[in-house]
Amino acid sequence: MRAALLVLAMIVAPAWAAGDFAYTQKVGAGETVIDSRPLADCKRASLPGARCLPAEEFLGPQQRLPSERDILWLLGTAGLHGSETALVVGQDATARDFVAGLLYLAGQKSVRVLTGPLPRLAGGGQERGMVRSAVWTAPMRDDLWVLGADILRDKPALLDAREPGPQPTAAGGVVIANDAYQAIARFTRLRAGRGIAVRVHPGSLALAAGGAR
Repeated sequence: MRAALLVLAMIVAPAWAAGDFAYTQKVGAGETVIDSRPLADCKRASLPGARCLPAEEFLGPQQRLPSERDILWLLGTAGLHGSETALVVGQDATARDFVAGLLYLAGQKSVRVLTGPLPRLAGGGQERGMVRSAVWTAPMRDDLWVLGADILRDKPALLDAREPGPQPTAAGGVVIANDAYQAIARFTRLRAGRGIAVRVHPGSLALAAGGAR
């Protein structure tokens, strides 16, 4: 009987069931709110204690990411250590999912993504500083970042974020796109939203084909 129950559990369990990265429809107690809306909107009104981290803070020309060191330094200027339980909110789903995915890839202990309507907003959110007010100590989730050379060598299933229709969703597949913004947002939708253990190549399709990040 016990063996039968174990087999049944394996059948019905999702491909990826970890609770440290997930969509949610409610605000939990003790969560650190990350507001991904434009800075002016966040500063005008947000959830209590929110940190303002709009998507554009992380993006350079052609939607490229800065270096890993610069990403972690930027998170430190928002007062984040990486040990918090972060709740990412926003009105634009792509921007929200990009910020949430980047936090998770950077090593944030736990990331939840608010998919329901924003609760009643109160005072303005906190803009990040020019210098670090905290030191990011969480290790990056390096196993989820995939380089172009890895794609050429291992030939994993590729999930093209430009394609709106159904695609292969095998665990271990790699999300690719024209830029990091779209790739990481789709990574979040698949991993946090659908529980599929995908990885991501946070560069362009051309870089993926050419063997560099």
